[in-house]
Order: sequence, then structure tokens, then C-alpha cells
Amino acid sequence: MFRSIRVRKIALATVVAAGSVTAACSGGAALTDGTTAAQEVTARWTTAASSGNAGTVAALYTETARTMPPGGPAVSGRSDIESYWRTDLGDGSFKTTLTPTNAIVAGDILHVQGTYAVSGKGGAPAGNGQYEQLWTRAGGQWQIHREMWRLDPEEASGDDLAEGLTASWTTAYNGGDVKTLMALYHADATLSTREEGTLMGRPAIEGFWMMDLASGKPSSKLTLEDAYLVGNLAHLEGEYEVTQPRGKPIVGHFMQLWMREGTDWRIRREMWIR
Repeated sequence: MFRSIRVRKIALATVVAAGSVTAACSGGAALTDGTTAAQEVTARWTTAASSGNAGTVAALYTETARTMPPGGPAVSGRSDIESYWRTDLGDGSFKTTLTPTNAIVAGDILHVQGTYAVSGKGGAPAGNGQYEQLWTRAGGQWQIHREMWRLDPEEASGDDLAEGLTASWTTAYNGGDVKTLMALYHADATLSTREEGTLMGRPAIEGFWMMDLASGKPSSKLTLEDAYLVGNLAHLEGEYEVTQPRGKPIVGHFMQLWMREGTDWRIRREMWIR
């Protein structure tokens, strides 16, 4: 179930190695401390993210950049990265704080690693982890070329909770109970599919599921493959299969980001990919 955590740890080491190799090949430039540069680019990233404008954040990336969100598939190219941040930033109620812990620079290559913390309304902690960024400089301007985020696996726990959240969604869906299903979503939740794009807010999501369930009596099976549970955040990921009275089964990949509010867990971000 948690095999991908190990894979991401390996990938993280690969990013570090790649950064070192790239730096060594950047015209023979010597490795130097990159603290000052890291502080400058971190301030730019924080300002852009705080603006809530996905286009402003995406402008920090090269055209051929690649980012790996925590627990999700890689996103390549500035355009797709902008779409990712538009969904992730949502209504702007969450704040991400970056703290660089190590940085090296060689010529026009800057490698930064550090920790991040996400807080919700009122400063309530929502999650934390580590990040790696490889910045390149062109025309005097630093831009992100490679990036990786991960939730802190040392704080991940609660297999039973992850299974329970998945089961609560499946039970509501298979029962055809839209009211019960929508009670699992936050008022400002977003749902994304390649076919429908991104739907924002509970009313839009309710309309989506009403149309989906009206097509017959579909039955959904979610197979949880990976989960991170940190503080008030639960990231679930796996495969789904939807069967209907007529037609072939529909299969794909799902990702859900649940947030705890008091004693209740609700979906804040959700993606379904065929």
C-alpha cells in the first residue's frame, strides 16, 4: 500500500544527484554557498503563491519545467503547471511557508532544499514536508526547472483512517445517495476530470454527481494504493473501477485531499483521471 513512499524517497535522492551533476557540468563553475540566492528565490515564490494567482506562480517556472506534487504524478510544462497551481491554490484560504535548509550554486544553477508547512484558516496546521527545487538562470532571472514536494513520511500514520475515508465515499456513491455523498465535501471543494475540467464549490460538484448517478445504477470500487496522513491532512491515491448495468467498466486513477475540521473529515481537492 505504501510502496510509492519508497519510490519517492529514491526519486528525491535522484533529484539531488542530478542537481550535483548539472552543477558540475555548468562550465566548470565551482560550487558555492547559495543561501543568499535561496532566500531571494524563496521570497519570490512565497509572494507569488500568496497572491493566489496561478499565472504569477507559473511565471517562476521555465517553459519545460517539471514538478512532482506530493503523492501525485509529475506535471510537465509551464501551461500544465499553471493548471495544477490553479486547482491547488483554490480559494486562497491556505498558506504555504517555505524554509530553505540547504542551497548550493554553481554558475547559473541553483539547488535548494528545505521544508514547507501549510496552514489553513486561523493558522491551523494542515500539513508539512520537504521540497527540492532546481533553479536555472537566464538573462539574470532565476526560474524553476525541476521541483519535488513530499509530505513528511515520518509523520504519516493511520492506515485504518485512510481505509475508512475511502469506504465512506464508496458507500455513499454506491448507495446513490447524493446528499450523503455531498456531506463528505467541503463547501469550497474542487473536483477535476479531464473531460469536465475543474469544478469549484459544492453546488457544482453536486450537479456533477447527480448527472453521473442518473446514468443508471453505477457501482464504484476504489483500490487505495498510497496514503499520507499528516496532522489535519490526508492525501489518498489509487485506482478506481466503475461498473454499470450496461457498457464496459470505466477504470482510472483517483486522488483525494481530505482536511479535518473539528472531528469531521471532508474532501477539499479531488481528481479523477481515466
